[in-house]
Amino acid sequence: MKKLRALLFSLISVFLLVGVVGCSSGDSSKEASGDGKDEKVEIRFTWWGDTKRHELYNSIVDRFEEKYPNIKVKREFGGWPEYWEKLTTQIAGGNAPDVVSMHQFYVADYARRNALLELSDYVKENTINQGDFPESVVNSGKVDDKLYMIAQGVTMSGLVYNKKLFDDLGVEYPKQGWTYDDFTAKVKELKAKGIWGVQDFSGGQLQPNFRYFARSNGEDLFTEDGKLGFEKETLVKWWTMWDELRKAEAIPDAATGTEYESAPLEQNLFVTGKTAIHQIPANQLYLYQQQFKDGELEMVSMPTLDGGKQGEYIEGAYLSITEKSKHPKEAAQFINFFVNEEKALELFKVEQGSPGSTKMADFVKPLLEPAQTKAVEFIQSAVNNASTAPYSPAGVTELEAAFKDSASAISFGKMSVKEAADQFMKQAEGILK
Repeated sequence: MKKLRALLFSLISVFLLVGVVGCSSGDSSKEASGDGKDEKVEIRFTWWGDTKRHELYNSIVDRFEEKYPNIKVKREFGGWPEYWEKLTTQIAGGNAPDVVSMHQFYVADYARRNALLELSDYVKENTINQGDFPESVVNSGKVDDKLYMIAQGVTMSGLVYNKKLFDDLGVEYPKQGWTYDDFTAKVKELKAKGIWGVQDFSGGQLQPNFRYFARSNGEDLFTEDGKLGFEKETLVKWWTMWDELRKAEAIPDAATGTEYESAPLEQNLFVTGKTAIHQIPANQLYLYQQQFKDGELEMVSMPTLDGGKQGEYIEGAYLSITEKSKHPKEAAQFINFFVNEEKALELFKVEQGSPGSTKMADFVKPLLEPAQTKAVEFIQSAVNNASTAPYSPAGVTELEAAFKDSASAISFGKMSVKEAADQFMKQAEGILK
């Protein structure tokens, strides 16, 4: 299975490169784009998220189509893991949507494989207006000093819990500035009260969970030149922590974790009351609060190692245009509407973080629900401790799959922590070469 997955990624890379060489450049794509307002064109837009976001984004797209009746937008969406698997396949096959939701963790891989359109010309001609975007936010959309994505929202990750549940169980709330020792002790305390403390976050995404752990240890996932930025010993400590929690039955068993891995928000382990703490980006706080009629949700920062550094870094959600888009001009108009128009932002609010535009951030503040205001306050507080994080190198998708496979082998008892760490580090070295 692992060999098959590795072969798949290799084939995708080959197809993608061949497709880029054999197709027209971004400039010739512009020629296919209609300049006349009456010319009917169709563009495709894809995003990740749950059912609520699907409804919200459809409403924003509806408003765009009202303003631009000549542009029809075909909509596609999916859960986080499925979204990236499908997008990788679509790009390799030359049938990717025009506008794609993009993330800092993956943008460098796509950009350096020539899968994304460079956007600076659309900014210069003001089709996309970044005049109200802070320089740091604009730069966060660049790879190798070229602009490939426009910020929708800026956010930070943290851990969420239901105050009422903790009160009912007689357990003290997690505290800001807690350590991983505090975290594991709290998870075990919750288990003693009859509930799993937290979902198993040992594998899956390298970011944000393991990344915070590595950064607290003075490392990171990657170096600026695209190599692994952490030592094997750090990974061993991370997986050992989760293995001990698993053996103590303080987190779900491997089978249960796999069963709920791709569950939508409303059906995940935290919302259904099977776990007491959950990791989320702060912008999702209000979505989770909507699922809890009984109890107020609170967020705390990610833990740090005892005596370690803060692991915070700025995260965000972005929009990009794919290199092979036949209608890049209309795609750019769509992005501009999404990030700069009040008609869009009065719906978007802080769906994926505080708006990239300071003007739009000020516009949405009076429109926020209490949980959204709380999320913005959390982001503003956490950003004081945040620093930049190196972009992911080419091959990160395959690297993440290898990370997940090794973590899964531990959870199902097929490998020891050391064996899995040895396997991953060896695979990582080959992937990043």
